[in-house]
Amino acid sequence: MNSTARSIIVGLSLLLIATATWAQPATRSAEAVRVIFDSDMDGDCDDVAALALLHALADRGEAQILATIASGRSAGTPACLSAINAYYGRGDLPIGRSAPGGVDRPSSYTKAVAQRCPHPLRDPGEAEDAVALYRRVLAAQPDQSVVIASVGFHTNLAALLKSPTGTELVRQKVRLWACMGGNFIGEPAKDDLKLGNVNFQRDAAASLCAITHFPSRIVFVGREVASMPSGLKIGAHFERLPQDHPVRIAYEAYFKGVCKDRHIADPATVFFAVRGADAYWDVHARGRMDLQPDMQFQWINDPTGNQTYLLKRKVDGRPNDRLIETTIEDLILAPPQLRQR
Repeated sequence: MNSTARSIIVGLSLLLIATATWAQPATRSAEAVRVIFDSDMDGDCDDVAALALLHALADRGEAQILATIASGRSAGTPACLSAINAYYGRGDLPIGRSAPGGVDRPSSYTKAVAQRCPHPLRDPGEAEDAVALYRRVLAAQPDQSVVIASVGFHTNLAALLKSPTGTELVRQKVRLWACMGGNFIGEPAKDDLKLGNVNFQRDAAASLCAITHFPSRIVFVGREVASMPSGLKIGAHFERLPQDHPVRIAYEAYFKGVCKDRHIADPATVFFAVRGADAYWDVHARGRMDLQPDMQFQWINDPTGNQTYLLKRKVDGRPNDRLIETTIEDLILAPPQLRQR
C-alpha cells in the first residue's frame, strides 16, 4: 500500500470516528439525558411503547423527561400521554397539545388507554400549547443540554422555530434532535417515497421548515433501520404485561384484542436519543437533506452539515437486529419503579 492510499484510509477512519462521536447524545455517565418527547400518538401503537421505554430509561437514571408533547390534534392524545406518565409515577410531567394547523386523525387506542389508566388531565384543553411549553421548558435548561425525540409530525418544531427568538432558543439549548423519519436508500441516499414517509408527508410544510432551518444537530432514524422494511419488531410479548399496563392496552386495542409484533421505529428513536449509537448502530458521515416540498430528497455529503442518519451495524457480517429488539423489549417489560399501587 502506497503512502497516498494509507493517508486516505486513515483520513476516512478519523472521519467516521468523529462523526460517530458527534452523533452521540451523551456518554453513558451518571448524568441523565434531558429529553423532550414529541409524538403524534394516535395512529401507530409504537408511540406508546416509545414513551414507556423513555420512562423505563428514566427509572434507571439514564433519562430526565422534561415534557411530553402531542404533535397531532387527535382529542385523545393529551390524555393518553398523561395516562402513560401517571402509570410510571410521573403524572406531574407537563403535557403539550399540538400547535395550530396540525394533523387530526382518529386513534384506535388513545381512548382505551386514557379510560383504563387513571391520570390527572381532566380535559385536553388543560394541556399547554406546544410552543409555549417548548419555550418554557427550554428556557429553564442549561445551554446545549436538551435532546428532542420526535416520533411524529413536525408541526410543533416548525411553529417553535417561527416563534419570536425561537431559532435562537433552540440553538442555545438543544444539542440534538433525534428524528424518526426518512428513507435513506443508496449512496448517496435518496427518498423517492416508494416506502412512504408519514411523519414527513402528513404536515409536509412543517417538515420542510423544521428540517431545513433547525440550527442544532439532527440525527434521522430512517425507516430502513427501525420501521418497515427494517425487519425489526416487538409486541407479541407485551401480553406478559399486567392487564392495566398502557402498552398492553394500546397494542391489544390496535390489533383488536391481542398483542402482536409491530415495528420499533419510535422506540428505537427514543433509545438512540438516550443511549446514542453505542453498540447498536453506525452513523453516516455528516451532510444534509436536499429536501423538496413533496418530501422527496437526496442526501448531500458535507462535513460541515448539521445532519446525519443511522445505519444498521453488522456483527460477524450480520445486522445486530436481535440485540436492539431484545434490549428495548426487556426495558419495556420491566416493572415501573415509581408506580404507587
